[in-house]
Amino acid sequence: MKNEQLRVVQNKEMHSAFRDKDSLINDFQNIEMICENCKKNDLFFGNEGIYSSFFKENNMAMLLINSNSSDIVDANKAACKYYGWTLEEITRKKINQINALSTEEIKVETQRAEDEKRNYFLFKHILANGEIRDVEVYCGSIVYSSHYLIYNIVNDITERKLLEDKLKKKRMQLSTVQRLRDVGRWEVDLSSGMTTLSDEARKIYGLEGEIFTRDQIRKIPLSHYLPMLDKACNDLVGNNVPYDVQFKIKRQNDGYVRIIHSVAEYDIERNMVIGIFQDITELKQTKNKLRERKSLLNEVGRIAHVGGWELDAPTGNITWTNEVAKIHEVDPNTAVNLEFVLSFYPTASRKVLEDAVKKAVEKGQSHDMELEFITAKGKHKWIRIIAHPKISDGKVVKVTGSFQDITEQKQAEIKYSEEAMWRRLLMEQSRDGIVIIDQDGKVIEANPRYAEMLGYSHEEMKTLHIWDWDVHASEQIKEMLQLADNKGILHETRQRRKDGDLIDVEINANAAIFGERKMIFCVCRDISLRKKVEQELLNAKIVAENANKVKSEFLATMSHELRTPLTAIIGFSDVILDGMAGSLNGKQTVYMNHVLNAGKHLLELINDILDLSKIEAGEMELNYEIFNVSQVIKTLIVQFSPLAIKKNIYLDVDVDPKLEMINADKTKFKQILTNLLSNAIKFTHEIGNVEVKANYSGNFVQVSVKDNGIGIAGKDMGKLFQPFKQLNPYLARKYEGTGLGLSLSKKFVEMHGGEIWVESKVDEGSIFTFMIPVDIEVDNTLQI
Repeated sequence: MKNEQLRVVQNKEMHSAFRDKDSLINDFQNIEMICENCKKNDLFFGNEGIYSSFFKENNMAMLLINSNSSDIVDANKAACKYYGWTLEEITRKKINQINALSTEEIKVETQRAEDEKRNYFLFKHILANGEIRDVEVYCGSIVYSSHYLIYNIVNDITERKLLEDKLKKKRMQLSTVQRLRDVGRWEVDLSSGMTTLSDEARKIYGLEGEIFTRDQIRKIPLSHYLPMLDKACNDLVGNNVPYDVQFKIKRQNDGYVRIIHSVAEYDIERNMVIGIFQDITELKQTKNKLRERKSLLNEVGRIAHVGGWELDAPTGNITWTNEVAKIHEVDPNTAVNLEFVLSFYPTASRKVLEDAVKKAVEKGQSHDMELEFITAKGKHKWIRIIAHPKISDGKVVKVTGSFQDITEQKQAEIKYSEEAMWRRLLMEQSRDGIVIIDQDGKVIEANPRYAEMLGYSHEEMKTLHIWDWDVHASEQIKEMLQLADNKGILHETRQRRKDGDLIDVEINANAAIFGERKMIFCVCRDISLRKKVEQELLNAKIVAENANKVKSEFLATMSHELRTPLTAIIGFSDVILDGMAGSLNGKQTVYMNHVLNAGKHLLELINDILDLSKIEAGEMELNYEIFNVSQVIKTLIVQFSPLAIKKNIYLDVDVDPKLEMINADKTKFKQILTNLLSNAIKFTHEIGNVEVKANYSGNFVQVSVKDNGIGIAGKDMGKLFQPFKQLNPYLARKYEGTGLGLSLSKKFVEMHGGEIWVESKVDEGSIFTFMIPVDIEVDNTLQI
């Protein structure tokens, strides 16, 4: 570079040149203007070493630019590294190719630099990777071989610019916030502990003055919030944790408790915490009320099974409330669109819904529909959809509405409809007459059967009142209507047909309230035939009772008349057999024994008939006395022992030692037990067993007679205690008996207030058991 000279504009003079309005760079394509400016300034000369130290080895990015062509003729290592091109690549470019600003924007920036008296330009340069960075460009000139060249020193300020923009934005926000109502600004100098409050801040705190000490400020928040506030401030300063707190204060000028929301940032350079706070008391109260109303609305929606939804018309996306998701039985977080929703509907319902959505979106029509619906879990439901389109600039942008599960309501409607149909069918098809009248007796409705019963047409019935056919006086009928309630009344009356004939009618009337009217629902049955039959039966009963009375009187009379000669026959037979009238040969003795036994048997029969007649006539009396049950039983066992021995039957007695005295009719007690023992021995085979057992059972004496005789078939049990009934004609011939013993025994037991029953199996034997009270006060006359 011996013949080449480098002349560099001295830095001081360069700055002076750029501060001259005439020397500012308007465009790098007009670089000659810069060079001319440089010629007027003193330049210093250097050699290659100076060039190398000033340009090539400089740590700052530097570019050398031809003033005539705007070509980049050289770049140092720092520039190649910064821009991301090699030296060969960057020297093939013009300076305007790496400047992202337009020619007009460059002129504007040049003028702004002049106005602001800056010695640098703010440009945007393009890097090799396409990224655009904010840069500060300082310019100077050198002379090389009589050519003026421009050098640029490029400083990247992108990050600084971002921080400056952010700080500017925050300052603007802070300035805007401070103008809002109930928002105040505060600053705390951590070094001195002094706090500065804006006018609005002092108003919120109820303070006077402008600067306050730390202790003065700490008295304002409620004491239990102080640890939280201290921690938040320490976290902000020490750990850069965002400061965003809510707390309550006691306002200093009036003592009111207010809710405060505060945010702040830490200025590390000034060692200050700068923030704002807002009185959010009313906002909190409003939010709480809104939360309560929302909760109430959600609860109402849950109870009523109602939710809300919104369709975005352009996209088809749908948002809905949790209740709608619950009705669909899907996760509330499920992404929902129109096609997804339509998949829940059967074919017919889906078509209706699709048409409704189309009309809502295209024509802005509202809809209110009830559709069948199948949940994600396969449950069939009925739902009601209400839709209202929202129109903006003449187009439907959204469709909003409600979604309600009306399954229970629909089922109730269907059930009510079915019940109404069945009621109508019941009225029309019923074989009974049905009429509905109001509380004034006016006919509201009548079925065909009732109109037929009274001989009127259906239309004629609707013009009548109840007293037009009921024979009772109208006042009595009105009273009956007033007494009718939902429990119903059942009564019989006589009604007059249209032709004047009277019929007997049974009426079952129930009252019900429909709206504000009381209605009487009457089911009417023609009971004329039943009444006729009942009268005939009543007459027959009277005749039968009279005949039975005559029979009883006849039997009593005949038995009395027969017993007198029988007594003589039995007595004289005993005299003859005793030989008082002379000796008898063998045949005569046999014949006389037959006469005596037949007489006794006949007398026994007559006595039983007399007893039965007295019972049926209500003339039988109980003669109560206190006697020893055990002694009575033992006496009867002794009495029946010869008969048992004759058939080789073993008689066993089991009487509870505690069983002693009872108050009863001793004669009737003996007669009951006699009949049972007699039957047991009679129907037990030879070499058999008969057992008598007696014990207490509560307040009763229980006596049973058990045998292992022929037993009784189940089909014959019902005949056992009927008079003159014997179970088998063959047995009647084989075993003597009147057929009255068990009947009389049953009646005697019942006269005592007891009961008698039997357990038996054929060929295994029977157990006859009766119970009578130990001591009871009763009317000793049986009432039949």
